[in-house]
Amino acid sequence: MKLTINPEYEALVPNISDDEYNALYKSIHESGLWIPIIVNPEGVILDGHNRYKICNKLGITIKHVERVFENKLLEKKFVLETNLKRRHLNDFQKSELGMQLQTINEEIAKEKMVKGGKTKAPSNEEPFHSDKKTAEEIGVSRGTFERAKKVIKKAPEEVKQKLREGNPHTSISKEYQLIQKNEKKTKRQEEIKKFQVNLPEKVTLHNTEFQKIFIEGNSVSLIITDPPYHEKDIHVYEDLAVHASRVLREGGSLLCYVGHFAIGKVISMVESHGLKFQWPMVILHGGPSPAIFGRKVLVGYNPMLWFVKGKYDGDMIRDVIQSEFQGKDLHDWAKSTVESDYYIKHMTIENEIVYDPFLGQGTFGVSAVKLNRQFIGCEINSEHFATAERMISEAGKT
Repeated sequence: MKLTINPEYEALVPNISDDEYNALYKSIHESGLWIPIIVNPEGVILDGHNRYKICNKLGITIKHVERVFENKLLEKKFVLETNLKRRHLNDFQKSELGMQLQTINEEIAKEKMVKGGKTKAPSNEEPFHSDKKTAEEIGVSRGTFERAKKVIKKAPEEVKQKLREGNPHTSISKEYQLIQKNEKKTKRQEEIKKFQVNLPEKVTLHNTEFQKIFIEGNSVSLIITDPPYHEKDIHVYEDLAVHASRVLREGGSLLCYVGHFAIGKVISMVESHGLKFQWPMVILHGGPSPAIFGRKVLVGYNPMLWFVKGKYDGDMIRDVIQSEFQGKDLHDWAKSTVESDYYIKHMTIENEIVYDPFLGQGTFGVSAVKLNRQFIGCEINSEHFATAERMISEAGKT
C-alpha cells in the first residue's frame, strides 16, 4: 500500500521541537520503527507524520496498521485525540486542538440529532460540544480554554507562535487581559464618537503642537499639564518653560506631571527660564501600582511640580491628593479629574484662563469647563484630539 499525507490532517499536528525531532530521529536510526504508523484504508496517514518522514529519509521499511472509521468526522477526531494524548503539549497548543475538536463534536452531535429525528438537544442535557466538556477532553481548565479561545481568535500570529513555543514572557492570561483591555478601550472610544462636538464658547482647542500657536502674553492664570516624560522626551519641558514664562500672568502657576527620575532635571530646566519652583505635589494612585522593574519599585504616586511666575496669589492648597483610578479605556496616560478639579478651583477664579499644552483626552479641559473657566488646549494626536473635543463638549452640557 502506498502511504500518503493529507495536508489537512498534517496541519492538525503541532510541530515538534528540534530537540524532540532529533531524539525521534536518533531512536529510529538506532533501533528502527517500533511504533507502527496508523493509516486509513486508502493509505492516508492518521498518526505518525514525523515518523513517516524520518523513515523515508533513512530508507527504513515503514510498518503501518489500518484503522477504519464510520465517517470522516470520526477519523479526523481520531487524528486530533491521538496527538492530544501522545504529545507533550502546553495549554495553548491543547486549546488550539481543542477548538478544532469542539467543531468536530458539534458536527457529530448535529448528525446524531438529524438521524434521531431531533431538532435540538434536551434542555436538561449539557451540549456535547460545550466548553466544559471540551476542556475536560483536552486536559485544561474550563477558564483556561475559554481565555485561550479568545486569544486564538483575536491575537496576532506572532503572539500565538510565542504561546505555542512556551515563551516565558507571555501567557494565555496575559494576552487575554490585553485583548480585553483593547476591546474595552475600543468600545469606549466608539461610545465617545457618538457625542456631538459643540464646544463651549470659552474653550479653544488646537490640533497641533503648542509651540505653533499664539497666546496673548501674561494672560494665562494656570497651566496644568501632563507632558510625555520618558527620557527621550525631557526636552519638551524646555519648550514648555519658555512658553509658560511668556503666557503666564504675574502670580500665575505652572503645574506639570513629571517622571520620578527627572524631577531634578526639570526643576533646573524650568527655573532657568524665569519661573520659580514653588513646591512638589504628590498625586496618590487610585488604582494598581505600576512596577519599575529596573529600580525594583512599586510606584504609589505621580509627582507634580509647581512653578510660579512672580509671587503666587491664590488659595492655600494641599500638596497631597488621592486620585481615582480612571482605567485606560481611552489611552494609556488617562488621568483622573480629582486633582485637576481641586487645583483649578483653588488656584484660579471663574473666567480666568486655564491652559493645557498636552491635552490628551481632555481631562483638564473637562475640569475647567465644569468650574466655569476659560480653557485652551493643544494636542498633536488627531485621535486623542477628537476624543478631547467630545469629552469637553459633553462637560459643557452639564
